[in-house]
Amino acid sequence: MKKFGKALICQRTTGFVFLTCISLLAAQQRSAISGHINDSQGAAIANARVIVHWDSSGSAVGLKDNVGIRHDVVVTTDASGKYSVGVPAGFYDVFVSAIAFTPTAAKVRVKQGQQTGYNSTLSLASPNNS
Repeated sequence: MKKFGKALICQRTTGFVFLTCISLLAAQQRSAISGHINDSQGAAIANARVIVHWDSSGSAVGLKDNVGIRHDVVVTTDASGKYSVGVPAGFYDVFVSAIAFTPTAAKVRVKQGQQTGYNSTLSLASPNNS
């Protein structure tokens, strides 16, 4: 098993090494951001857009657990307002938007192998009366 940049290269010299590589990759996939998106009355917002953007600045100053991903991940909430995004450990900006609502954003830290919750309550957007 060799580390190549941020990728893990597995050599199949023994069954143990191969299984260890699979276990390590599976552990990375278990890290996630998940939550519920509701309106100010508590009703679920279906089809809200959740954008997860990695903040790489932590890795620039030596934080070893800010692995992150290089591309944004976009998901929509289900009928009950739930979403889940599998991501590696790191710091992320989470943006939430839905038609007729004011968007929200927050910084979220995901630790290796953990589910991190981020719920958001969206308020109805008020029209600009300029």
